[in-house]
Amino acid sequence: MSWLSDFEHELNMIRNGKLKPVYFLYGNDYYLKDTAIQSIRKSLTEQGISYDYDFFNASELDATELQNLLFGTSLFQSQKCIVINNVKGLLPSARKIMNNYLQKPETTNILILTAEEIDGRNAFYKRIQGASVTLMVNSPFENEIPGWIRQYTAKLNRSIDVAAINELIRYVGSDLGKLSNELDKVHIFLPEDQNITLEDIRKVSGYSKTYSIDQLLDAVGQKNKSSAVMICKNLLENGISDVYLVIALYQYVWKLILLKDQRLITSPDLSKHVRVYRPKQLDQLKMVASRFTMLQLKKAVSALVDADRRIKTSSCDPTSNFMMTLEGILA
Repeated sequence: MSWLSDFEHELNMIRNGKLKPVYFLYGNDYYLKDTAIQSIRKSLTEQGISYDYDFFNASELDATELQNLLFGTSLFQSQKCIVINNVKGLLPSARKIMNNYLQKPETTNILILTAEEIDGRNAFYKRIQGASVTLMVNSPFENEIPGWIRQYTAKLNRSIDVAAINELIRYVGSDLGKLSNELDKVHIFLPEDQNITLEDIRKVSGYSKTYSIDQLLDAVGQKNKSSAVMICKNLLENGISDVYLVIALYQYVWKLILLKDQRLITSPDLSKHVRVYRPKQLDQLKMVASRFTMLQLKKAVSALVDADRRIKTSSCDPTSNFMMTLEGILA
């Protein structure tokens, strides 16, 4: 639990307004990564600081763009909060610019760098770690989840018993975002000062046999093939149309393709183009897009076109059709 304790300690520093100019978030857990980013933004807002917020995928920034981003001034002289996702993707020329900035970062701005994983032997990562507050944001191991749940409920001024923890994990799994959502629901449901019991979890979080389309899209975005297959089978078994699944998946993949277009990514109308209007949701989708290459996304489109053709022209059963389709999307 030590790394989670370190993470919570630094979050408390951020919430208390003690911000640093550079943060480095490495790991594969979107919930923890997003919690850190949103905490930094909330801290700036609560201090009455006016700032410009930008999110970029490292692979889409050249040296000139990075130079202007890091060393240029805001149009309205505002402070900056910049997220550069998957910093491993910076070109060598852009890395030189980043190294220069890290030697003397602008103290009034906030730079947040992220990586899925780090190589401790890599000189570039060492420079980043030496100049930043470095936080691991990996998904906790299974045996760490109960401790995380206790920690989360303590922040709600509640406690939770062992049976309730086990039941919640059985219902939801180990995804921190889903666990936090369920705990928030239980917290709203219960009177103040009442501890969380097994019956409360069963009453509020009650297990649903049908997954949602959004859960399927999340699994695809995380490249979790086994989860995507399970959810897809569940949806089909519970009456969701195979045609509807093709449409939903195609729209999702197309949004990811749009987010690979550098002309759109810097457009003030980006939300309108991808039809995602909530900033948090748009940031999450940008992170998902960074996990796929354009070639992979084009193959995903081809897989969906083939799925649509099989629906219209063959007797292939829906489950088999989508097993082939997911194989093509997540190959």
